[in-house]
Amino acid sequence: MSPGIARAAALAGILLLGGCVSAPPRPAVPVDAVAAREADARRAALVDWSLEGRVAISNARQGGSGRLDWTQRGERYDLTLSAPVTRQGWRLSGDASSARLDGVEGGPREGADVEALLFGATGWEIPVRALVDWVRGVAAAEDVHGPARMEHGAGNLPARLEQAGWAIEYRDWFEAGPGQPALPRRMEASRDQARVRLVVDGWTVVPGAVATAPEPDSPPATEATVAPDPDASPEAQLAASLQALRLDDPAADMRAHAESGDLRPVGVCGFACLAPGYGTGGGAAHGVPMRILDGTGDVVSGEAHLALKHRAEAYARAYNAALGDWLRTHPHAAAD
Repeated sequence: MSPGIARAAALAGILLLGGCVSAPPRPAVPVDAVAAREADARRAALVDWSLEGRVAISNARQGGSGRLDWTQRGERYDLTLSAPVTRQGWRLSGDASSARLDGVEGGPREGADVEALLFGATGWEIPVRALVDWVRGVAAAEDVHGPARMEHGAGNLPARLEQAGWAIEYRDWFEAGPGQPALPRRMEASRDQARVRLVVDGWTVVPGAVATAPEPDSPPATEATVAPDPDASPEAQLAASLQALRLDDPAADMRAHAESGDLRPVGVCGFACLAPGYGTGGGAAHGVPMRILDGTGDVVSGEAHLALKHRAEAYARAYNAALGDWLRTHPHAAAD
């Protein structure tokens, strides 16, 4: 196998975690739909994390394997693959608007579109930005990547995810721990003749990426308790708003508010104020009252503020999804 082909195959192994193939029939497993959605929401709320693992890829008559290190900070990703056999190393870094690929022939490559950058370097069409979510066992944003179909299995954990023509099989999971939900341990995917296996040796949820849970007797957070200084900067206002929330368990916040009679979805503002994940139109299209998180808006003061906004949007989406489930199981409360 030529060095160029080996590089392409190994680099594709970092990212190609899905394939559009039919899976064999799966034995029926009892699933608690509400519990499954709440667990999915906790994984979706994680925005700062890292993983270490091993990846193996085969594509027809060529293949390769290596060690993978992936660090995620909001939309900022940094992936490194080291192949012990060839002693080669590759690094992909970037965010939603730019990407850089190091370790390829001809020197580093940069571009605004990471998928186009990878296609030019390796010939593979890989939905990198969707994989940021898929690798955690959650669907990517449907307004960008289209409808998702998730199948849950034992322990109410995802077993198979299909989205944008891709499919991922989740084979094994790390159990949930303090401040950290259950996360994938082993994933396997195939597409045509390509097959990829990813084994995660360990996950790290970055300190500060999730909020400390309040004491059991603490009252639910309200506008009065989380309202920041109106003279503070938007970044400081948003940081204060998030500090009062259970970012690791938005569904718990939702239940506390529901028990107090507050059934409003959480809203975030950009050019418009929307409640992500709450029905058709994000809530605003139907005049639904929302609890707006202070410090969001159409003005972003810097990268730190942008990262906080992404965290707020992830929390709001998870909270509102849990609220939608709760309202479906409590129709009388919804009517009142």
